[in-house]
Amino acid sequence: MAVVIELLFAGPALAALAGQATARARPFVAAGAGTAASGTLLASVLWHSQGAPSVVGVWPLLGTAALAANVVLVCRWATPRTAAAASSVTILAESLLALPITGPAVTNWKAGVAACLFWSLAGIAGVCFGLYLRQLDAARVRAVRQARRAQRVQLATDLHDFVAHDVSAMVVQVQAARILLPVGHEDVAVVLERVEADGVRALSAMDRTMRLLRELEERGPQDPVGRLHLDTPGATELPELVRRFALAWDGPVSLDTESGLASELSAPAGAAVYRVVLEALTNVRRHAGRGATVQVRLRRHHGGVELSVSDEQGADAPARPVPPQPDRRGGTGLAGLAEHLGLFGGTLSFGQTGPAGWSLRAELPAAALRGPA
Repeated sequence: MAVVIELLFAGPALAALAGQATARARPFVAAGAGTAASGTLLASVLWHSQGAPSVVGVWPLLGTAALAANVVLVCRWATPRTAAAASSVTILAESLLALPITGPAVTNWKAGVAACLFWSLAGIAGVCFGLYLRQLDAARVRAVRQARRAQRVQLATDLHDFVAHDVSAMVVQVQAARILLPVGHEDVAVVLERVEADGVRALSAMDRTMRLLRELEERGPQDPVGRLHLDTPGATELPELVRRFALAWDGPVSLDTESGLASELSAPAGAAVYRVVLEALTNVRRHAGRGATVQVRLRRHHGGVELSVSDEQGADAPARPVPPQPDRRGGTGLAGLAEHLGLFGGTLSFGQTGPAGWSLRAELPAAALRGPA
């Protein structure tokens, strides 16, 4: 029985420590420390029930070291509340190992308490070291996040500088063409005016994106995006977006919006709806045949919001190519929209609706609504 007790003093703690050596075991670090502490507490109870025999060997010392190491891992990897509970139990079990180690030297309960308090210093040191490592890990993550954010801002700045230069040059040339256009070509002047307006909007969009990135950099990752001063277009501007698209499209274009729904969407949700329609109409312009019928619908659906954009052509129209499926790894187009809607608990689905038709459908939960304006 004495051999079993000695093994229990260190066996569970060493086994738990060995099982937590890999990164995959990090979610179970608290359970491992709790198991180790339970084994040590059981050994202490058995030792006391056997009349507190003299313990010879290094097992209690190994148990002390293993429990302190478990405390380090718990304080480093576990959640704060779990770490506080698991480390407290583990330090308690580790402090009780002072009794079999000191043995006959403990003559009364005061000496026993003093020995346990002194022996608990090993676990307390483990807590301090684990919290220090936790702080280093957090600082490393913050440094990587800040470096990535700074890199994104720098790349966006470079993109803005080069693209803005070319787009502004295009706008200037269109303005010059309108001035030099002979009288009697009003239809061409209207087209040039639309091109100029599109160029100005592109420049404004790039400036808006740069301001958002700069504001994100200044506020840091701890501030929610919803508190930023977003001036992106929202659902209330869908009529203007569809109108501009219809001017350049040679087929029927319609917008069906449930009364008052656009103004009831929260600002982030409204911006997401606008982005979905913008991307869908861009895909229609790129992939649908000329003369296709385009329909945009925004309505309530099962307490939330449903947005659909579809285009239909005649049965004799050629089949439309299928865009790649979103892989949710971030990016642009449909993949970026699917990830963006996921932030609001929304979903995005799309597919062919016949040999030459296409439909895109987005759903947002009831949380996207903020009530009547």
